[in-house]
Amino acid sequence: MSQLQQAMAALIGVFHKYAGEDQLLNKAELKGLLEKEFGDVLGNAKDKNVVDEIFKGLDMDGSGSVDFTEFVTMVAALAAATNELLCKK
Repeated sequence: MSQLQQAMAALIGVFHKYAGEDQLLNKAELKGLLEKEFGDVLGNAKDKNVVDEIFKGLDMDGSGSVDFTEFVTMVAALAAATNELLCKK
């Protein structure tokens, strides 16, 4: 398996680790994911207002939950921002 395939499998695995049986992330599940998987990147993920704002931004269809496509959008944005920071050094 290539590195990219491994990364995709890991991304899918992380989503399903936190998603409920409905295969969606509610706000509490997203908060757990942010705290455990992005804690050092989003140091203030424990702040309810921060989680609320992230959730609101991710729930693009207004369904009250975050699906896999919406989750991947967040990860892609974080990857792009991280790349920008690393390229500036």
